[in-house]
Amino acid sequence: MNNFLGIDIGGTNVVYGIVSEEFGLNYQSSLKTKTIQTANELADVIFNDLKSNYKGNIDGIGIGAPSVNCKTQQIEFAPNLKWGEIIPLKEIFETKFKKEVTLLNDANAAAIGERYFGDAKDLDNFVVVTLGTGIGLGIYINGQLYTGDNGMAGELGHLIIHRDGRECGCGNLGCLETYVGKKGIIKTAKEKLEFSSGGSYLNTISPSQITPLEIFKAAKKEDPVALEVVDIIAKDLGYALAHLVNLLDIENIYLFGGVAKSGNMFRKRTEKYMRIYTLPNIHDKVKLKISDLNEKHGAVLGAAAAIKEKMAIVD
Repeated sequence: MNNFLGIDIGGTNVVYGIVSEEFGLNYQSSLKTKTIQTANELADVIFNDLKSNYKGNIDGIGIGAPSVNCKTQQIEFAPNLKWGEIIPLKEIFETKFKKEVTLLNDANAAAIGERYFGDAKDLDNFVVVTLGTGIGLGIYINGQLYTGDNGMAGELGHLIIHRDGRECGCGNLGCLETYVGKKGIIKTAKEKLEFSSGGSYLNTISPSQITPLEIFKAAKKEDPVALEVVDIIAKDLGYALAHLVNLLDIENIYLFGGVAKSGNMFRKRTEKYMRIYTLPNIHDKVKLKISDLNEKHGAVLGAAAAIKEKMAIVD
């Protein structure tokens, strides 16, 4: 039986697992990204964990990570990773594990997961938007994953939505990620709390406890500040998604990742704003969905599927 190591590297967490031919997770684990100082250390930590806790074979490794150039197989200038500007991740993991490795954008891994195991099995055209520390985009066009001329397609998080807005780790101002990414959501909440007259649950907890999860939980309880924050980020995301729809004429959009787990309230508000900014002849056709792979390690499965496909292993 063939088994593949799938790794999903995010700005907050690294999740990995051993995926069998039938794409069941035989082993899984995770760690906090900030605890890892270099990519070599990450390879060492995962290698040692599997050596101690997994006794089966590994036939190949698929890794999803932010700011990946799939042509050079390197991470290049990732704003939310502090491991260096150019990270030869494929080389590092192949040297450590002595197995074939393929590296792809984490949103592309999520899109492959959606294509193989999710709701998009029968779709030729769709996109997956990953919402977490950063904002990513995986694009399928005519049944093929689109990666662009330089292997860098899908950086939705760096679409500029507010000219002269917040400073982004990429060096630009006003990127979507600075408003809808994890840090951006928290920053908006703290800004609104400064001008609130009290009466918000968010006023009763310490600033360090304000997280997107707490904000969405408060919004579901009709907290006024939390509701305002959710509406602001839904409007920004909806605006960005409308640009995507108008450019590509994409009908199926899947939300994936931590923020997407907040549920239908955020999805509905985002969809409302998306339709406002979408061209009138297509805005009623667009479907915004929450990926049902959110709780099933979809990006880990997608990364494993990518290496299986590259190695052309047939069940």
